[in-house]
Amino acid sequence: MMSDSRDETVRPLRDRSFADNEPVKLSICCITFNHASFVAQCLDGFLDQRCDFRVEIVIYDDGSADQTATIIREYATRHPTIFRTILMSDNQFSKGVNPYFGYVFPAAQGRYIAVCDGDDFWTDPMKVSRQVSVLDSEPDIALTFGRVCGVDENGANIPYVGGIERDLSAAQLKAAPPINTLTSCFRNIFRNGPVSLFIRTSTIGDLTIWGMLGYYGGARFLPDLAPANYRIRPGGLISMQGRERQIAMTAITHMHLAAYHMEQCDTDATLAAIAAMVAHFNSADQGFLSYQPATHEPLRRKFKRWRKAIKRRLRGR
Repeated sequence: MMSDSRDETVRPLRDRSFADNEPVKLSICCITFNHASFVAQCLDGFLDQRCDFRVEIVIYDDGSADQTATIIREYATRHPTIFRTILMSDNQFSKGVNPYFGYVFPAAQGRYIAVCDGDDFWTDPMKVSRQVSVLDSEPDIALTFGRVCGVDENGANIPYVGGIERDLSAAQLKAAPPINTLTSCFRNIFRNGPVSLFIRTSTIGDLTIWGMLGYYGGARFLPDLAPANYRIRPGGLISMQGRERQIAMTAITHMHLAAYHMEQCDTDATLAAIAAMVAHFNSADQGFLSYQPATHEPLRRKFKRWRKAIKRRLRGR
């Protein structure tokens, strides 16, 4: 079991600086958009982390119309050896670009990546140190994660049912299970070069990452991590979507993962992703797709036909 005690001999990141030639072990990756009311609390949670290794904070602002970018610049000025900023003048997500795949992960230099969006926050100063320790000592583990608690716009606790809370095999990871993203710390698989087009255009990035990580190992659930704080608010990227659109986005994600698994020549994972895509699509009760795995219809033709069906539903037809 992990100890809950803090290592007071290790200074928090806010009190440290790093030499340019010191290798980065962990990249904390963060995306912001109109998070001026929340981003300082998020960044303070990063800087409170106590680590005996070099950490970088790769933070991307997607053309915020408020003071988010100004706040980020102030933090980066105070901690120039920790922050790496990517500040866009216009919003890329609205143009169909997933910023994590398009900008953030390609910039991450660390051996490992931890993710937390700008309206969420951590309170455990030993969070990433504990997770990195697991990844260092268990080469067959590709991902570590923990629990979350829901908070409102003012930071008060509210009821929320988070993702799964158990260890996962590599095969289970390939199926893209629901994992609490802001608790994740995983191996940086994006240093191997550009990712597949199927991945870059996926609608839900975190589910896509879990499916990719299944080729590198299983996942370890860490019950002793203090829960991370997931902000539930009207402006949330996923939470603001209606149920039917959330289901459609999940279905499309599994379709992209099916194509990715097919690229990896993993028939079992491909067929499982297709089955998941069909199940999600049909659960919205807006249409019906039949799935017959024994058919000889080429998979690429299936993907084209199903993509058209899902797009019709997203347009309300």
